[in-house]
Amino acid sequence: MTIIVMLLLMGAGCLGGNNEPCPNDTGPNTDLAPHISLVADYSNQEVVTANVRALDIDDDGTNEIVFTEPLEGRISWVQTPCEEGEDPTGTYWSPCQETWYSEGLIAPVRTDAADLNGDGYTDIIVADIGILWPSDERVGSVVVLWGSVGGNRTNETILTGIGRTACAEAGDLDGDGDIDLTLCEFGHENGSVSWIENVGDGNWTQHVIDARPGAIHAVPFDADGDGDLDIAASISQLEEDIMLYRNDGNGTFSAETLFDSTDTYYGMSGLRIMDLDVDGDDDIVFTNGDTMDRDVPDGMDPYQIHGVAWLENDAGLFTHHDLTRHWGAYDTLLYDVDEDGDEDLIVVSLQFEDLFPITVPRQDVIWLERNGTDWVRHEPVDVPRMFFITLAQADMDGDGDLDIVGATHDPLAQAENPARLGELLAHVEPGAEHCS
Repeated sequence: MTIIVMLLLMGAGCLGGNNEPCPNDTGPNTDLAPHISLVADYSNQEVVTANVRALDIDDDGTNEIVFTEPLEGRISWVQTPCEEGEDPTGTYWSPCQETWYSEGLIAPVRTDAADLNGDGYTDIIVADIGILWPSDERVGSVVVLWGSVGGNRTNETILTGIGRTACAEAGDLDGDGDIDLTLCEFGHENGSVSWIENVGDGNWTQHVIDARPGAIHAVPFDADGDGDLDIAASISQLEEDIMLYRNDGNGTFSAETLFDSTDTYYGMSGLRIMDLDVDGDDDIVFTNGDTMDRDVPDGMDPYQIHGVAWLENDAGLFTHHDLTRHWGAYDTLLYDVDEDGDEDLIVVSLQFEDLFPITVPRQDVIWLERNGTDWVRHEPVDVPRMFFITLAQADMDGDGDLDIVGATHDPLAQAENPARLGELLAHVEPGAEHCS
């Protein structure tokens, strides 16, 4: 089991809670027509970009694209907007002003940003896994790159000697007015979901909430509208669960299992907090499809295993709904693909063909068109292999609209001239039928 997990989806047609067949007449045909354009430079080496986020780390009111490269032992960020340039394969935004940072880092996998010390400057929070491959060595750490006037940064390891660390997310978890952190201590056979209390004067205290390994996400959000931050977590190990840890307002958490898979090869991968049904509260959208799970039964079709689902939030109570099944799906993003005024759901995936030789690979990206309370699945055609595993949004060209940026994960070096970051141009053109 690796920390870099992936997911796609299976099936075709209209998707909704009632699972009714698609109508014969679905209206005008539309299809996502993505084009991959370069954001960060090509590389002749294997490209392993673990995570990408849009974060305003220089306090200028504009998000930068921040991404982690664990094999290189660094994080990088790209200033936006970029200038437009050309290369032989098409248009891309270049040269993007890029900054690398590696001091004090070993194998960083995720970042967040917040003003942790209250000095008015945004700090970068780095979850450093230490070792990418399964291990119970206590090599994980949380590193802070402190912000300052002029943008200069110094690093400080605020927590070390812990299990392989997959996330550290900012939020005031005990209601005392300062910023604490959640913690995914993935480990291997040992690990935990924790939170790190900011006790002042540069001191931090770890509080274990769930002493199980395999946490890949632990996201603070107000699940029940009571004004304090709860934590949604994805456990991706022998126990494949979506957990909610409810906060009493003072940093004491009670655990609830929102979704429990009985299959050890279920392969939890991504988790997003979003208002999917646009009713004013936050739902949980999650993906399963870790292609590196080695205990999948021989001959099993990954399109029957992997997929995207959501947990509908109704006054703090959650109901599970499946969205679609698809092999290798890893991340999701709300984006108005068809420009009809509502947000659709983009899904990116990663498929290693040699792990499922009987399976015919399909698109790296699909999108689910919002159609009232139902979802219409679209499978783009003639799309190049992208190997995007995570997505973020930022205004890359300075036109006032948010663009989609994907981080490339290609550890098997299957891509030709892979870009470390690419822009996914999501627009619709006449294409395949909605339903099949």
